[in-house]
Amino acid sequence: MPMFSKGIVLSQHKEPAFSKPVLRFVHPQTDSLKLDLKQIAVQTEQDAIIELARLARIVDERDGKLLYRKLRKSQGKAKIIIADAVDDEPYVSSRIGPLLQMGEEVADGLELCCTVAGCQEKRIMVYKMITDLETRIPHSIQKIKVMRVRGGYPAYQQKRLSHLGDMPRLVVGVGALIHLARAVYQQKQQSTVFLTVAGNCVACPMNLEVSLGMTVMQVLERCGLTQQPTRVVCGGSMTGVSILDTENTLITHTTRAILAVRENQRDAHYTCIGCGRCEQVCPSGLNPMYIHRLVQTNYYAGLPLFDPQLCIGCGTCSYICPSKLEVATSVATAKAYALGKVPGEEEEDTPEAGASSPSSTRPEPNAPLEESPPTGEAPSVPEEEADAQDDDLLKDLPNAE
Repeated sequence: MPMFSKGIVLSQHKEPAFSKPVLRFVHPQTDSLKLDLKQIAVQTEQDAIIELARLARIVDERDGKLLYRKLRKSQGKAKIIIADAVDDEPYVSSRIGPLLQMGEEVADGLELCCTVAGCQEKRIMVYKMITDLETRIPHSIQKIKVMRVRGGYPAYQQKRLSHLGDMPRLVVGVGALIHLARAVYQQKQQSTVFLTVAGNCVACPMNLEVSLGMTVMQVLERCGLTQQPTRVVCGGSMTGVSILDTENTLITHTTRAILAVRENQRDAHYTCIGCGRCEQVCPSGLNPMYIHRLVQTNYYAGLPLFDPQLCIGCGTCSYICPSKLEVATSVATAKAYALGKVPGEEEEDTPEAGASSPSSTRPEPNAPLEESPPTGEAPSVPEEEADAQDDDLLKDLPNAE
């Protein structure tokens, strides 16, 4: 069965956060970080942009990769640059919100990427299946055409960009483009990230631009809580992870949302009724019901028959389950086992949804160009030197507490 052929249409619940202005909640110490232009010693405009992206420590929020590396790989190769503003998970509007309110900076970032790639084609990609918006999404932003992605969740890139065929392309998140424009034109280092704060416990749902290193509790206090949540989710509503220690969990480059919800515990954890809905919506064609049963009974020897390693971590199986079972958690455990990991070992160190790390178990499909190995051309910074610098690149940002 082909992948990405199923999925589910979700109620998005993006209002009222979507239509409110994106507010800044930043620490003065981190917001004043400036780039040292004396470190730039390059000959071409393309290399200068790449070097500024490196010095600014810009991370693409959509895949957790350093932007300068993606720009280096696409230098002189990409035929089209696409700004990813697809928010297909409920409540989350941390890409489309900044896009509509900071369209000029997004357009500047796209133009800079086009300069690096040596192309003129650029597009903005948004999710079409949102029906509860009070704000209209235009057909063009800053004279850049807006592509509308149809279909159910998950709206993954293989399905989004299938009409482009094998055209070399570079896809960059809206937040990374804004920070690239600020790095080039304002010499500002990335010290903030865009995220959505929402949920039935949040007094004032909104999109915020917050400092990296702030705690989840600091952000929740900014928006206010109407009641004590039974669950706080860091990341998307479908792919995020529940956190227990909001006082010590920090905002990172890939934090897309913080959701505080109060659940009715009486509706949760009934026995599986065997309805098969999870199998019907699984975009990878798996049978999550049987995988869940095998994990619950600790019969891991039977897992190879059901290919749990093909799971993409979208969470539709748990969403559709009428018994409110944690099916997605069981499938993730089965996938870890199939990949040679001991179930339960990696959960403490698992990054939130969307983060990129060597131990991440949920790959997100990327354009062929982004995955292609670097050519033999000399980069603006020696590869070994850049890799050594990147080991500590994101570890020394000032804490915003």
